[in-house]
Amino acid sequence: MKPKCIDAVNAAARAAGRADLTPSQIRAIDERMGSVLQRLASADPQRWRSLTPEARTLEAAEQAMKDIRNEAARKVDNARRQIIKAAETQTRVDSLADLYKSGRNAALVRDMENTGHYIDGVKSEAVSGLVDLLEAGKSGQGIGLGRRALMVLFDAENPAMSRDLATEIFSNAKGGTGNSIAQKAAQAWLDTIEGMRTRFNSAGGEVRKLDYGYLPQPHDSARVLAAGRDPWATKMLPLLDRSRYLNEDGTRMSDAEVAGLLQRAWETIGTDGLNKLVPGQFQGTGARANRGNDARQLHFKDADAYLEYMGEYGQGSMYDAMISHIGGISRDIGLVERYGPNPEQQMRVQLDTAKIADQGTKRSFGILPESYWSILTGKTATPQSASISRIGLDLRNIQTAAKLGGAVISSVTDLGTYFVTTGYNKLSYWQAISNVGKAASPETKEFLTMHGVIADSMMSDMNRWAGEHISRNWSGRLANSTMKLSFMNAWTDTLRNGFQMSMMQGLAKLSRTEWAGMSEYDRVRLQRHGITEQDWGIITQAKLTEHRGMQFLTPEAIATSASAEPRRVNEVIAKVLGMVKDESEYAVINPDMSTKAIQTWGGQQSGTISGELARSVMQFKSFPVAMISRHWRRMMDAPQVEGAPMMANRLAYGTSMALTLTLLGAVAFEAKQVLAGKDPASMDSPKFWMRAGLQGGALGILGDLLLQDPSESPGDAGANAVKNIAGPSIGAAFELVFKLGAENIWEASKGKDTHAAAEALRFLKSNTPLINLWYSKSAIDHALLQHLQESLSPGYLARMRARAKKEWGQDYWWEPGETIPDRVPDISAIGGKE
Repeated sequence: MKPKCIDAVNAAARAAGRADLTPSQIRAIDERMGSVLQRLASADPQRWRSLTPEARTLEAAEQAMKDIRNEAARKVDNARRQIIKAAETQTRVDSLADLYKSGRNAALVRDMENTGHYIDGVKSEAVSGLVDLLEAGKSGQGIGLGRRALMVLFDAENPAMSRDLATEIFSNAKGGTGNSIAQKAAQAWLDTIEGMRTRFNSAGGEVRKLDYGYLPQPHDSARVLAAGRDPWATKMLPLLDRSRYLNEDGTRMSDAEVAGLLQRAWETIGTDGLNKLVPGQFQGTGARANRGNDARQLHFKDADAYLEYMGEYGQGSMYDAMISHIGGISRDIGLVERYGPNPEQQMRVQLDTAKIADQGTKRSFGILPESYWSILTGKTATPQSASISRIGLDLRNIQTAAKLGGAVISSVTDLGTYFVTTGYNKLSYWQAISNVGKAASPETKEFLTMHGVIADSMMSDMNRWAGEHISRNWSGRLANSTMKLSFMNAWTDTLRNGFQMSMMQGLAKLSRTEWAGMSEYDRVRLQRHGITEQDWGIITQAKLTEHRGMQFLTPEAIATSASAEPRRVNEVIAKVLGMVKDESEYAVINPDMSTKAIQTWGGQQSGTISGELARSVMQFKSFPVAMISRHWRRMMDAPQVEGAPMMANRLAYGTSMALTLTLLGAVAFEAKQVLAGKDPASMDSPKFWMRAGLQGGALGILGDLLLQDPSESPGDAGANAVKNIAGPSIGAAFELVFKLGAENIWEASKGKDTHAAAEALRFLKSNTPLINLWYSKSAIDHALLQHLQESLSPGYLARMRARAKKEWGQDYWWEPGETIPDRVPDISAIGGKE
């Protein structure tokens, strides 16, 4: 700001009885005026350039005053919203404390868990509107057989479809590509994000709308940084829409001016924002309602420019970015709708209130409530260093791809939790069985997707075994390919979708009963998921959705309730979808918030040394931890009230879980023996049933640590112990450095036979992706790897046979080293041999 202008501003301040403005206040006014001038220039550059400098300044000043008045009004409205949400939160937490007979800290954590389910409900409803986009993403239109195979195996894109889709989005679905699939997909995307933008703004947010179609811009900070500041800026210049880079007088910025802007952007992107860090300055997140009100800095000139940038400097594919954006804005919507425009401030108040009420902070599963909040808000999952996070994630993805080729065999135990959860929710067992078969049909899949039941694999969401989001880079695609080729995704999606069908049918039937007419158990069950009597009043007015002669409570059904305003209907839909999804993750276990808190050692942030270490150590432990945090906790918390089913009885629940998981664990264990070429193990010993219990998960995390079967994980006992306790990545590093490296060097120095080649082969086998798929592993072993192992370590096959005989008294139906088996498995071995 010019000295003359500063004098004028200070004179106006003195005339109003105020002191002269500080330098920071002058700078803020100057920045605001500059921003308004550029905004007005962009609206109509030709008209703006025709104005005199004085006229432009006057118009900008008037607009700035309007903006200030609007911001002031918005602050007042948001203050009112915050007060209302504080009262609502207080009521919810009080209700949960009564329902669970718990202290306030525990009730507050329960409320955060319900908010997590609410966010899932918002996301599910949003993605249900993206059926056309999801179809476009997997369309093979115009591509050859090779590309189709890559799409199926590794989630590769159809380049032509991606280009047409981006073109249609940039032109607001009017791109004229002639591709009807891309146009419908673009319209679905634009309608969905506009609906979410409007919903967020109605809750106190302020996200402006671009005049061209919005596409997210996820930057790969490591690649941006590696490119170098000047080369990156030079590369970017021809990709930008230069008509959007204007000076305050409406003239276009020169190459040097835009390059300067890009250089500053490079510093922010490449350093993960560290260039803006001021030592000692408070780093609070501010009001979440203010997210998204910053102006976009990078405007690409067209779809080709956008895709070129994504290919060279982006993170993941365009589709990944779109679904990730839906997840991010769903979180923002859920937080502001539940806790007000400033959720952080709200939670500080609630945490202090809980501390006073409980006379101190009480932990849940040994974790502070603040850690649950970090997980809920996404802070824990947001990398502090993208580079460190990527290294850790790549290592874990490789272990997922190498180790989980046979996980679907272990997942037969899901049937136990599926039916226990069915009984707990008072659903029909016959219907639950029938729905599993129906959920596999394309027609039913499409129906469910359109009504908010979204398969996890479709959104590349939480992986139940890895316990974290599988990134869609090369390692993520490799890990996801393992889940797909092993049929793990198909198994999990089918069971979950079948259960969600049953839940929506059960809720449809219950919705014909008024709140007062329900059993106390049903009321408590709904209230624990945050569904109130007022919510139920909206649900009872729903016009149920029919499919194949059955009735379902769907989002569309709830939306037919005429007596409620749209805001309330949206809230009820999010609660119901959240409840349905959460119960499906009891039926087929997925990590809950408590599991995530434990896995991250109390919310240690991604992209930090401690955070990545925690995730590495806890890899593959999400299933047994979730068994404790979900089912064994539910057993203890089951409401003992009127109308409760047998499965709500603690003894019945615990007995059913232990018995079914142990029996199914026995099935899984025997299946693994047969697939490994052995006869089934004898079931007549306590040792077998202990192993079956551990296999089934009935004894929780002990199953990961005890009774390791050497035939399943051959190698040194010490190395296996490190893998089990410290996680597979650290275990593999230990085996590589100490077993293959230091120990063999020491043995060689003593003149001993090292067996280094055999150990190296064993190491490669256990850490190479895709060669351990359950249906091909034995064929690969017998045709190649066992012969190599025998030649490198003579006597290896004999030791294998001896180990099986010693451990379980087993013989081989497919003899080690034989290319083709000479008999079928001896099923009679199950009863023991005389």
